[in-house]
Amino acid sequence: MNDVAIDFSKVHQIQVFGITILEPSTVISSLMMTVICIYAFVQLGKLHRTHRMYRQLQYFFLFMGIATAIGGVLGHGFLYMTGMRGKIPGWFASMIAVALMERAAIWHVKPLLQRRGGLILGWLNYVELSIFFVLTFVTLNFLIVEIHAFYGLFLMLFMIEIYVYRQKKDPGSKDVFIATFLGAASAGLHALKFSFGPWFNYNDISHITMGASIWFYYQAARHMIYYGEEVTKPAEVIES
Repeated sequence: MNDVAIDFSKVHQIQVFGITILEPSTVISSLMMTVICIYAFVQLGKLHRTHRMYRQLQYFFLFMGIATAIGGVLGHGFLYMTGMRGKIPGWFASMIAVALMERAAIWHVKPLLQRRGGLILGWLNYVELSIFFVLTFVTLNFLIVEIHAFYGLFLMLFMIEIYVYRQKKDPGSKDVFIATFLGAASAGLHALKFSFGPWFNYNDISHITMGASIWFYYQAARHMIYYGEEVTKPAEVIES
């Protein structure tokens, strides 16, 4: 397994009760996303929806919350203690979250497809996640995580929701479109390393836009309607 040498003396940091915390602004912006995820997870649970599509949407936020918390604390704040391997749990949790969102989208579109089409998409989801897990563990490269997110959220989720919206005009699909745009903006800002300085850098900026993206995924989860026969009251819209 590859590892990366990092000169931590060049990373901005603070001391809290004698404990060194690297990139404190990035820790805070990561935990901001965690708070949004926890809120979404709890609120979706209050809707008492039982179909697997809704449960997978809800657990997307749980795993994304785990990913952002671990990523912020271990992957940034205490990276000097864990090394690059400390990023792996957060990266894996985020990939599970993306895979869950994909599976929810597959359930969303299943009633509009032939049975074979839904089965192929479902198995592709398992194969894709396994491949990206292995690649991430071997390379320790965040680019693999970003490619997985692009595949899962942009190529799979976004394209599926375009099809669903054209067929059924699902109100949740429109929120997915907004979330996807914000997610793309976040990825672009991170790739360009656009920063205002070490205390508000490209990680922090991209985390803000990603937090907004997560919020719209939450709105999508609230409004998405399952069109199969298993749900008699598919999507009551709960007022905020």
